[in-house]
Amino acid sequence: MANPLALQVEKILASAVGEFIAKATLKKNCELMGTTPDNLASAQLLELAEHIEKSVSFFSTKETGAEVAEKIRNLNV
Repeated sequence: MANPLALQVEKILASAVGEFIAKATLKKNCELMGTTPDNLASAQLLELAEHIEKSVSFFSTKETGAEVAEKIRNLNV
C-alpha cells in the first residue's frame, strides 16, 4: 500500500486491534465505501471513521472504537 493516508489509518488501527485485523478492517471498510486503501482520499475520512468505529467496537470495546474513530477524524492531511 503506497497511500500515506491509508498507512496512517492502518497504524492507528493496528495499535488497537493488531496489524492483521487492521489491514483487513481497512480494506473491508474501504470496499464498503466503494474505494480501496490505495485510493482513499482525505475527503472520505469522516465516513471511514464512522465505519471503522463500528468494526473496532466489534473486535474490542465501544470505547476503543470511539477512540480510534476520533484519531482518524483528526488526521492532519
